Amino acid sequence: MRSRRINESGFTLIEMMIVVAVVAILAAVAVPSYVNYRNRAIQSEAVEALMRGRMDQELFFAENNRYAGTIGCLPTFGNDCSEDTYSTPNNYTVEITSVGSTSYRITASRNFYGQADTIAVTESSRNPIINNPDAIGFSLFKWLFD
Repeated sequence: MRSRRINESGFTLIEMMIVVAVVAILAAVAVPSYVNYRNRAIQSEAVEALMRGRMDQELFFAENNRYAGTIGCLPTFGNDCSEDTYSTPNNYTVEITSVGSTSYRITASRNFYGQADTIAVTESSRNPIINNPDAIGFSLFKWLFD
């Protein structure tokens, strides 16, 4: 009987369970980290659009003595005033949500996991403001601007 056991090869059930547990623990750590990394990269696209919008609004004001009422009026967003919204390649919706004779507010919004991730820039804010940092887990803005 002993000689028969020596010739058999393979894994025991306990060894297989340990391997599965280790893989599950690694996956539980790696997958959320990757998802947050990807979401932060997508969020930087919204920041770039907002900063372009801010520069365009100031140029528009210099030329017209008023701020643009729709995002489409701005040169880098199509130069067509009939367009109210602009969509980035990763589906952030950029729009001018309020405009006055001396002020404006541009927002970029997208849903992550059923939560709205809204980023805004105004004429008085130097940096974009994120309204719901929990939407993507780790906020790129908190890390960059605070």
